Amino acid sequence: MALEEETIVQEWVNHLKDLNVETKKMFGCYCLYCDGQAVGWIHDSVLSLREVGLDYLPGDIKRPSSDDGIQELVIPLDYVSAKWLSKAVQDTADIRKDNKKITSGR
Repeated sequence: MALEEETIVQEWVNHLKDLNVETKKMFGCYCLYCDGQAVGWIHDSVLSLREVGLDYLPGDIKRPSSDDGIQELVIPLDYVSAKWLSKAVQDTADIRKDNKKITSGR
């Protein structure tokens, strides 16, 4: 991994240190997991967080349309220390976990 890339991934992870997060290199990016749930990707200095309908994100975070094949929110590195970021990552993990329970009938 290139030093610059490693530094950026570590910066995202450091700002999420109060959460149970880890990364795994996949497909040339880093998959971000929270509580064992894949919640997004770190690539090209941005965090692409899965779209789960969070209603408290800043207005300049572009939401995908329902027609978009990729349902992720692109969060620039400028937001790495935003107060809402940890909550957004944790809420995404919780919602994805709950959705898996519903679809599996558990």
